[in-house]
Amino acid sequence: MKQSQSVTLPTRKAGFWQALVVILLNQLPMMAIVALMPALPTLMEHFKDVENKDLLVPMILTAPGLCIAIIAPFAGVLVDKFGRRNLLIWFTTLYGLGGILPYFLDGFNTVITGRLLLGVGEAFVLVIGNTLLGDYFAPKDRTKWLMIQGFFGSIAAALLLSLSGYLANLGWNYPFLVYAISFIITALSVIFIFEPQEKFSSEIDNELPLDAEFPTKTAIFVFIVTLFFAILYFVYTIHFSRALDSMGIKDKIQLGNMSAIASTAVPLGALIFKLVSKRPFWQQMALIFFFFAIGLTGIGLAKDANSAIIVGWIQQLGCGMTIPVLVAWALSLFPVQYRGRGMGFWTSAFFLGQFLNPVFVSGITKFSGGLLPTFVTVGVICGVICVVIIGYNFSSKKSA
Repeated sequence: MKQSQSVTLPTRKAGFWQALVVILLNQLPMMAIVALMPALPTLMEHFKDVENKDLLVPMILTAPGLCIAIIAPFAGVLVDKFGRRNLLIWFTTLYGLGGILPYFLDGFNTVITGRLLLGVGEAFVLVIGNTLLGDYFAPKDRTKWLMIQGFFGSIAAALLLSLSGYLANLGWNYPFLVYAISFIITALSVIFIFEPQEKFSSEIDNELPLDAEFPTKTAIFVFIVTLFFAILYFVYTIHFSRALDSMGIKDKIQLGNMSAIASTAVPLGALIFKLVSKRPFWQQMALIFFFFAIGLTGIGLAKDANSAIIVGWIQQLGCGMTIPVLVAWALSLFPVQYRGRGMGFWTSAFFLGQFLNPVFVSGITKFSGGLLPTFVTVGVICGVICVVIIGYNFSSKKSA
């Protein structure tokens, strides 16, 4: 009787198709908010009877951020414990169901409910997407795919802005239909995503033993830095259509198209990230704040919508850099065995910033006297931060 021999299967390696699905996954959080940007004035009008509408209605865009901020750290723990693939399939489906729900239901509370369900799905999707980026690819390849993701994301955002502007003209609830796209991504995940057997290590893995504890201090540091970035990042993303509306651009299709024109700078921002990716993190931060300062201040001082588009384009260079810079930085700081949990902290901070942004903007507006002066105020804040970062690091080098 012959003895059965065990067969060792070759380790499956990730390639183009896995990278494509990860890139598509990481568009879903962008889609969660961008799809409704041109519709915000329409939503403000539809829910005009809601008390404190100036504060609460923009939270239709940002409510998923609250779910993500709360759930993402726990999602990271589950992803490290139970794996990536099955959770990904379930939660891309939930994202789609929560996304299209407001199309079928009216009322502010029901719309928020749908957005919260989308947020739960989004928390897992973003944690898993960024974790798989680290699992599947070595650091140099991560940089390449993050740059490509920035290019792809800008094209997708521009098309989505135009599409959602058109849909917003049909009715306040039509833009919610675009979230059905996530069901296609679910199908692609079923076909192409596999559970990584061998994961690429992070830079930090060479410095830590295999049984090292979760780096709590590092996670807190990543959380604080990312939260600060995100609050400023979403000033443009959430409120630019309102700024154009205050300049007299009332047509929703025109709002979407003008926002899309400014977004053409995002792929250049991704390319800039690729060019400066080997520079110290503080230099990358300073450059982002430089673009933010020029763009946001310029929007607030613009005399007409065309001028706002020009300086908005400059601001979008910074937006094109922000997510790739922060993701690459965070991935480099967490050991492979805690990658999911670490990216959970990153995800939580980024979308807590999204959720808190309307509160931040509303608070500044009370003192500045209007939305456009608020853009100027935030732009000046970004300029000061840029100068402080550069000054602090140069003084540190001299004293060393």
